[in-house]
Amino acid sequence: MINTKIGRPCVRLHQLNFIRSITINQQPSSTISTEQLTKTTTIPSNIQQVEELTNSRTLEAPEFKTLGNSGSSTTSSSSSSILSINLPPSVPIYLKRGSLLSIYGIKQDITSINSVRSSLEFPLFWKKLIYGIDSNKGYQRLISTSPFSILVSSQSRRGGSIFSKNNGDKSFVNLILDGGTDWAILKNDSIQAYSGNSLNLNIYKLPNYISKKLSKKLGFGNKKFKTGLISWINRKIGYILISGRGNVGLIGNGNIYNLNLIKNEEILINKENLLGITVNGPYDLQNCIIKYQFPLKDQSIIDSNTSDVIIEKPKLYEPNSWGMIKYRFDQFNKSFKKIFQSIFKYSSDVKESGFNYLVGNQEFIKIIGPRNILIQSNVDNSFIIPSIKRSDKIVTPVKSNDNTEVKKSTTTGDYLNYVTIEPGKGAVFKSTPDFKDTVDQIDNKSK
Repeated sequence: MINTKIGRPCVRLHQLNFIRSITINQQPSSTISTEQLTKTTTIPSNIQQVEELTNSRTLEAPEFKTLGNSGSSTTSSSSSSILSINLPPSVPIYLKRGSLLSIYGIKQDITSINSVRSSLEFPLFWKKLIYGIDSNKGYQRLISTSPFSILVSSQSRRGGSIFSKNNGDKSFVNLILDGGTDWAILKNDSIQAYSGNSLNLNIYKLPNYISKKLSKKLGFGNKKFKTGLISWINRKIGYILISGRGNVGLIGNGNIYNLNLIKNEEILINKENLLGITVNGPYDLQNCIIKYQFPLKDQSIIDSNTSDVIIEKPKLYEPNSWGMIKYRFDQFNKSFKKIFQSIFKYSSDVKESGFNYLVGNQEFIKIIGPRNILIQSNVDNSFIIPSIKRSDKIVTPVKSNDNTEVKKSTTTGDYLNYVTIEPGKGAVFKSTPDFKDTVDQIDNKSK
């Protein structure tokens, strides 16, 4: 018997569960990261009304920029007291000793300032000593193998002295020399910074007389007239000539202004305010400057100085004793006239110079264009003695002349005042620390 069992097919059902994870986080009012909690800088827009100093970049030549309120390029150069300088690698910069404010490098290399090397130099020491220029003002030389930037101040920190020069406010002006024009700097301590591998600085003697070229141009003939740059008050007889290619940072007292003179244009300037002037070589300064004095009344400088010389025809004398007497007499007369004219001219010059000195016009010079002129608004020629600080401590004498000891009260406190009426004395004011004891004493007296 064959049993055939037909089994039911076994079917298993598996439940598939699809679970989707949902995370609900409450959004905080402000998300503050660790970086924000520890940051030490702010966005540039939060700092307003101030110039931003940008880090130096790849440079081929030095860049000088004055910081502050700058005026028009045709009238005023600047009124700033800070000079920002960006320097390329291997180009030295010379700064007046004590004027360096800051050194900072580029963003890509934060260690670029570590390669800056410094040294102290005294350029043109012997020439400055000969021409009466302060030769003890050294210059700090900075150079680096990577580009860097610096800030330079218009004031130089110097060693303290009893007599200190009253410098006052100073401002910067930036000169760019392209090799076509030279600059004659008459204020020898005004060069605060300079840079340029082909920049040349030299010292030359100030011309005492104008050139024949200028004398003929003004119609003076071959007569010599002074430039007015040298005087017995001013012991400096030299000036600094800047030539070549480079950048120079000059400082002046007060504000610095630029004047551009066209051809044959003339201007009168107090020589103490003249900072610099463009020249063509070291011997061109005598071709544009002449001393000027204000004439007295209706006197003209040209008329008084350029009077035509009358050439007399030679006289013939008879070869006898009377002719010799006439010849001697005429020679004596000519000598007397020359002496009288010299005395008159000398007295007129003294009178004119004295008048100009009293009214303050003795330092004026005339400059003839075409020239570029830099003038400073203030004059630095005064010295001040700093005030002596007084001690705030009060010294109390211990003993007086009558050998009575003066004791200083060491305790302080609050006291109550009261008044009593005493016979024969009237109102008597007294003080007491406690009213209770005083009231008891008054009660005992009344009993």
